[in-house]
Amino acid sequence: MILITGGTGFVGSHLIKRLIDEGHKVRCVIREGSKKIDRIKGLGAEIVHGDVTDADSLTDACKGIDTIVHLVGIIQEEKGMTFQSIHVDGTKNLVNAAKKNNVRLFYYQSANGADKDGKTAYYKTKAEAEEIVKSSGLDYIIFRPSLIYGNGDEFVLRLKKIIHDAPVIPIIGSGESLLQPVFIDDLVACLIKAITTPQLKNRTFCVAGPEQIRFKDVVMRIADSMGIKRPSFHIPVFFMRPAAMLMETILPKPPVTSDQITMLQMDNVCDIKEMKEAFNIEPLSFNEGLRRFLR
Repeated sequence: MILITGGTGFVGSHLIKRLIDEGHKVRCVIREGSKKIDRIKGLGAEIVHGDVTDADSLTDACKGIDTIVHLVGIIQEEKGMTFQSIHVDGTKNLVNAAKKNNVRLFYYQSANGADKDGKTAYYKTKAEAEEIVKSSGLDYIIFRPSLIYGNGDEFVLRLKKIIHDAPVIPIIGSGESLLQPVFIDDLVACLIKAITTPQLKNRTFCVAGPEQIRFKDVVMRIADSMGIKRPSFHIPVFFMRPAAMLMETILPKPPVTSDQITMLQMDNVCDIKEMKEAFNIEPLSFNEGLRRFLR
């Protein structure tokens, strides 16, 4: 049986459906009171209540489990959820529960750009979680995906709303930073092969699409896919950063954080030769993925 954390999220919901369609038994750790429990049950998954920040709740959840797929992560902090508590402490709790139950394989979804000396807490804590998994003594697989997009993806959906509503299309900063978007179906296909192919264990893979695209071109391609033709304008980072810092102090969940602005100014690309060879995949182009996603 496969245990999934983060099953109510974007990647998790796609993965659960695919795994169950292929005949795998799936158990999901979901926080009590989640509004998405019925939807996950409807896919055919077994539900156990738990939280990665509550170590005791994970021990029973891992009983009888062969493989753990750890997808829990946050892109911004809020009350009761910090990068440290979710990425680092949560991963440590789950690794300890896995070891107690002799779990065979531990999959961790990190992020392209994870670095213990990174410029943001997000990247630093993702790198720290990777080291916890690697040093656990468990067999592991680590993915470092670039920007993931597809049905249910908040990043593209948020950009769609902005593009639809704004009289001109706003772009933070120069828009010259490079992204390498990977379609959700390609990521899930690689993930399933990773956890079902023993020869791939104890490896870390960058997972990304075939194109390195400037952020401003990502925005304009989304606009094109929506049939919207509008001019764009650039919002200087020196203007956005103080505004973001102010929103972080007064709003429980600000629309953008200073860390996110920092990451938007950084390239997020990698060499996918190893991914293509290991998983025998030709990932979709961004335009083709958008066509399938937004049609």
